[in-house]
Amino acid sequence: MNFQKIKESDEVELPLLLKNRLVSLVLYIKEKIELGQFDALTLAQIAKDNRMTIPQLMEFGFTKANLVCHAVVVENEVLIQKLIGLDLATMGASLTEQVKAYLFQMYQHDLKQLAFRAAVQAYAWTWSVVDEERVTNQAMKLMTPIYMALHAHGFTHLDARCQAIWALYVRGLRAAALSKGSASDCLAAITPSLEFITESKK
Repeated sequence: MNFQKIKESDEVELPLLLKNRLVSLVLYIKEKIELGQFDALTLAQIAKDNRMTIPQLMEFGFTKANLVCHAVVVENEVLIQKLIGLDLATMGASLTEQVKAYLFQMYQHDLKQLAFRAAVQAYAWTWSVVDEERVTNQAMKLMTPIYMALHAHGFTHLDARCQAIWALYVRGLRAAALSKGSASDCLAAITPSLEFITESKK
């Protein structure tokens, strides 16, 4: 993560008509993923269901993995807008309490769509560099309040610490997916490692 290079927009350059089509495509993709039907779909079926042709999908790079990325970006944006501007200083007495409270809110949000979050993981391995950069940019946006809190408490190596906390967050979400856990369970699974990052300045 490089917080000096956060991009304001996570959108891709597309003609207006295609942007409108992408909105309906994303809704379709998310519905199919949540119903467990996406893996079995072919590009031909996706195109047919959305009144498009395979050449039209491929002309704009709409592979299955890319369409999943578009759906992930939309879902991430909902969470970003929900948490944007939060001041962690109001969320606990210590830095550790503040970070835990913030991650707890993220877990509460993501657990409501855990089936979607779990299902998209396999497709992330085949995203393009551009797709990966978009999602990484969103991760940095979500970690920005933590970045600011770490800075306020005099910590160094902020990018590395935020990257480690993000990795822990994803690990906690995976733990919930495997054991059907709660937001508290997610947090408990990563607390020892999280405390090491937020309590030691070395």
